[in-house]
Amino acid sequence: MNARVAGLGVAWRKLVGAVLDPKPDPELDAAVRQQALAQAPVIWLLGKVQAGKTSIIRAMTGAESAEIGNGFRPCTRHSMSFDFPPEAPLVRFIDTRGLGEVGEDPTAELALLEDTSHAIVAVARAMDPGQDAVLDVLRAVRQREPDRPVLLVQTRLHDGYPDGADHPSVEELASGTAFEDLRRALRAQEQRFAALPGNGLFRAVAVDLTPAEEGYSDPEHGLPELLDALEEISASGHGQLLRSLARHGSDSRLARARPHLLGYATSAGVCDLVPVTSLVTVPAVQAKLLHSLAGLYGQKWDRKTLLAFLASLGSGAALGISAGFAARQVGKLIPVYGQTVGAAAAGLASAAVTYALGRAACQYLELARRGRSDPDAVAATWRGALKEAHALFRNAPPSTP
Repeated sequence: MNARVAGLGVAWRKLVGAVLDPKPDPELDAAVRQQALAQAPVIWLLGKVQAGKTSIIRAMTGAESAEIGNGFRPCTRHSMSFDFPPEAPLVRFIDTRGLGEVGEDPTAELALLEDTSHAIVAVARAMDPGQDAVLDVLRAVRQREPDRPVLLVQTRLHDGYPDGADHPSVEELASGTAFEDLRRALRAQEQRFAALPGNGLFRAVAVDLTPAEEGYSDPEHGLPELLDALEEISASGHGQLLRSLARHGSDSRLARARPHLLGYATSAGVCDLVPVTSLVTVPAVQAKLLHSLAGLYGQKWDRKTLLAFLASLGSGAALGISAGFAARQVGKLIPVYGQTVGAAAAGLASAAVTYALGRAACQYLELARRGRSDPDAVAATWRGALKEAHALFRNAPPSTP
């Protein structure tokens, strides 16, 4: 074995070996997926066809519409689920189809979805008053569970705009005569949903999520407010992760990579929290992440490029890339965190270093794609990503299923 590899820790050598000698492992793939999915918030979307549910998923994940359409899989007779990203899901969306169809009674399935979801989101076109089928389902939910929170997302606001108008300001929407029809429709719709039985938290948020080519000034109008409302009604504690997922930025490759970084990091954190067999270890998860990223950037890992990448991280990085990373080392890698000991600290550490490893790999692969090399930039990205990851996973640490 190369002397440079032999000088590394055992876990780092496992990582190098897994990256350089990848072998198809369906059991590992399934385990990584299940580890991540066990921690993923489940968002149950209720709404009529073309209410805007796909637009919400696209805005939150950055996934293309075709990817979303092809990604839905049956989970009950009447419902479909979309896991994103599919290899290491960070979030699951459930869409209930066929609401209000004659002769269909999905009561038992709806109760199951109610029990497994972290957030119930009703999606309604702002100018569509016909929401009886959606309200019937929500009434049944509230009758069984009066305290259950509900979020109403009112979509396609531009259906109520005057010709040629752009998104109104808060003041214009509240009092401007040009938007009186939209204002009246939003209030009437909100009042109907607010009148649901029970005393559970209810929030309504108006959004207009449109393709950029439609020419509106903000294609993701209302998305920050939607994320705020989701965080408020959801008990999953994943608000920061969902916000990071929705932060697509201008780098299209990094935008596509971000959900993989978060999903695999979550899976790695779970590996350090629960007793696992040799099938699932943190280096194996990290190797899967590096291969996924190389594919996104159109690059390949070989011994030379992989060792150059790892060397650019700095000598202290070897302590973090470890399946059995000791919690006492966390303070050396993540400023402010200190020397907290315990399984939660170990899980946070593995999640953080996996995210940082992937983020630094994105920097390295992008430079390689351009025919450049800048070890200092890669090292800076690694250090910055550790701090970012600590903030992300501290408030929503992976927990046992």
